[in-house]
Amino acid sequence: MAINLGYFVRESVVSFRRNWVMSLGAIITIYLSLLLVGVSVTGSMIVGQVVRDVEEKVSIRIFLKDGAAPEDVDKLQADLAADPRVKSIKYTSKEQALEEFKASMTESPEIVEQLEVNPLPASLDVDTVKPQDVMAVVETIKANPTFVKVCDRPDDPERSLKYGQQIVNQLFAFTRVLRVVGVVFIVMLAVISLIFINNTIRLAIYARRKEIGIMRLVGASNWFIRTPFLLEGLIQSLVGALLALLTLGVFESFALPKVEQTVAFLNLSLSPGSMAQVAVILIVGALVIGLSGSGFALRRYLKV
Repeated sequence: MAINLGYFVRESVVSFRRNWVMSLGAIITIYLSLLLVGVSVTGSMIVGQVVRDVEEKVSIRIFLKDGAAPEDVDKLQADLAADPRVKSIKYTSKEQALEEFKASMTESPEIVEQLEVNPLPASLDVDTVKPQDVMAVVETIKANPTFVKVCDRPDDPERSLKYGQQIVNQLFAFTRVLRVVGVVFIVMLAVISLIFINNTIRLAIYARRKEIGIMRLVGASNWFIRTPFLLEGLIQSLVGALLALLTLGVFESFALPKVEQTVAFLNLSLSPGSMAQVAVILIVGALVIGLSGSGFALRRYLKV
């Protein structure tokens, strides 16, 4: 069995070298296909992680008008506290809002110095138990008559609410578009990869037609004749997968940390487990492409 395996590998390598131009074209196409798959999967993982981080920080801020009656503010707080979807409520006065603004503008103190009066409104910060409940709680707030009485824009109450769910929705919409575009390109490159492997195996069969005829005469089994060609397709696919993994590894090790430094407020790092999942997906994809392309070519051009 070991001798047969060695024979199959040698024959695959010989055929690979004999048709190196077509083999190289197949490897490059498979590499680009799997690299796009890896980028798509990695990007989806990163975006999903960012969305989860943003969701955890999503809260609702209600801006209150100057001179709002304290009893009305207390009533709105009590109504919100009674909602089981609400986790906590924090009141921030105008003075506290100004102090927080000053603390955030330490690098540009001249902006604070130009303020003659305090333009910032008081506010209520509402945290929900689940990020998914933000929109429902917002609708409840807008339907509360006390909210209209205390909000700083009674003519347009919607503008008195600030909540991060819009950002999350935009991220999800952006992710959906990326996935659709990525799937289209992946399918196109996968088809091209199958065509390249198919042509490479066809040329290999034609170059060894006399040898194949002799093996038929001496009674070689179908699998004995087919296996070197299948291995050739697998070698091309696995080399393409290895190149794709190396490219992704270089990006993850060198480029991604620099991007993280630029957007330090976002968690863009990937865990070893996530990278292992990407590696498994690419290797399985390579096996599927290699076996499918080789198998189609053998069924079509090698009648044994």
